[in-house]
Amino acid sequence: MRNAILILVMGLVLLPFPAAMAAGGGDIVFTPQNIEPVHFSHDYHLHVRGLKCVACHFQKFAKGAGYEMHKEKITKNGFCGHCHNGMKAFDLASSKNCMRCHKK
Repeated sequence: MRNAILILVMGLVLLPFPAAMAAGGGDIVFTPQNIEPVHFSHDYHLHVRGLKCVACHFQKFAKGAGYEMHKEKITKNGFCGHCHNGMKAFDLASSKNCMRCHKK
């Protein structure tokens, strides 16, 4: 009985660690057609800007949702444009900001 309680307590203590260790996601490079690749840093958005994963995932970028990003959707507050609208973050509808994400 004592071992069962110990295993239960250890499980409850260690349960949060896999999710915490997975947080970050690394960098992602999107490769749209006819334009420079888009570089996205999970680490920057999470650790520097202080965003939570749910700010994008399970709302705008539901895992496995099969979404397609298009400039028209992005500039109308879809996907990245939800925050990058000139109020929360730099405005990606402005051509002067293109190179902040589109890089070789």
